Amino acid sequence: MYKKPAKIELPRKPHYITIGADCDFFGLFKKIEKKYDNCFYLESLGEDSHIARHSIIGFDPEQLFYANDTTLTIEARDGSREEYQSDNPYYLLRDIVPQDVISRKYAGGLTGYLGYDSMNYFESSLKLQSSEMFDAFRFGLFKDGLILDKMTGEVIYFYYTDSRLELVKELIAAEIPENGALTVTPTGETMTKEEHKAAVLKVKQDIIDGKIFQTEVGFKKRFKLSGDAINIYQQLREINPSPQMYYVKFGEQRLIGASPELLFRLRQGEMETFPLAGTTLRGKTPQEDTALARTLLNDPKEIAEHNMIVDLHRNDIGRVAQFGTVKVRSLMDIKRFSHVQHIASEIVGIISDKEDMFSALASNFPAGTLTGAPKIEAMKIIDDLENDGRGPYGGAVGHFSFNGDCTFAIPIRTVFANGEDAYVQTCGGNVYDSNPEDEYEEIRRKFAGTKKVLDKFLPQGQEPA
Repeated sequence: MYKKPAKIELPRKPHYITIGADCDFFGLFKKIEKKYDNCFYLESLGEDSHIARHSIIGFDPEQLFYANDTTLTIEARDGSREEYQSDNPYYLLRDIVPQDVISRKYAGGLTGYLGYDSMNYFESSLKLQSSEMFDAFRFGLFKDGLILDKMTGEVIYFYYTDSRLELVKELIAAEIPENGALTVTPTGETMTKEEHKAAVLKVKQDIIDGKIFQTEVGFKKRFKLSGDAINIYQQLREINPSPQMYYVKFGEQRLIGASPELLFRLRQGEMETFPLAGTTLRGKTPQEDTALARTLLNDPKEIAEHNMIVDLHRNDIGRVAQFGTVKVRSLMDIKRFSHVQHIASEIVGIISDKEDMFSALASNFPAGTLTGAPKIEAMKIIDDLENDGRGPYGGAVGHFSFNGDCTFAIPIRTVFANGEDAYVQTCGGNVYDSNPEDEYEEIRRKFAGTKKVLDKFLPQGQEPA
């Protein structure tokens, strides 16, 4: 019998203290990021910024929880570590984390990422390749933190038993540091155009053979990052404002992203997922935007692909929902972002009494928009065709809250870094009538917003590719 970690003990309610208004919240995070190895910043920007009323900062977590294969490691602030063997390290989190705190606001919890290969914990027939740069999952335990209420401009500090209010006040009073220099040097792609074409044609054959209906195959663009990575996030906020923005830092590991797509959200028992499938460019004028959207919504391939993904997401939510509560609240709207437009739907359901935030996320993981359908077979094909582990790309980034709610974005349009090594990954939905040229162009379109940011930091004299 494996030994189990101790359960986190908390009072039933956190304390909330309003400490000011109209503070430069991102400026405050810059001070924190310079000072602490482990911290995060979550916010929602752009046309869909209403998706989250609050921006959140966490820093210097009490513990880190990370898993590789069958080992869960719990690391304390002082660097000491305990290892726990388990058939399923993910579900050990459920045994540790309280879900009964009384609060409608953000109330702390576990914040971090689940790698795409965490699917190995949810599906025994899969043996997805792991990432050399990232863990299967990594979370910080945050029992206090800072919340910006965007509606009132107020900054709120919350805690349970150990208040760091004086430290927070010192941080607010300190000068905002200047960003350091940054150089981003491209080091190549993990697939050539010809290799990508071969992968698309292989997928088409798999569809003809009846293995799958659709698969999302892609590749990485690799970089060397030298200098201050906060520059990337600052530029993403300006160039590619998105409903899920995050800067998550665990020592040398960083996820710096502007994701358009929510993976899964559970709030007071209601589950939501918002699949995006089908992509076109933004127009130069509102009329051109509309014309491009019209073409997209009248494209039989894009509509078939989107409907397939909607069905997959309905099934995923349905596995953990009360019978009869799953609804497609909106079907095939257009969502516009800085560089692209997507077809979007919204699927909701009420969580079953037998389930919780951990099983609900697992049922919806990873998003069908990053795998294809049917999901398990598509993931096996992706694992064969993509020549290294995805890491957090296509997995999840966000938080499990002590009040039983959770919110996770899909880490796409994201820079994944470990020390100086970094990559961006994109993929496209391949179906029976896919054209390799068009699929390659779709990947280029999806990469455009992130590329525009990274190109700003190319070595002196180097032209964008």
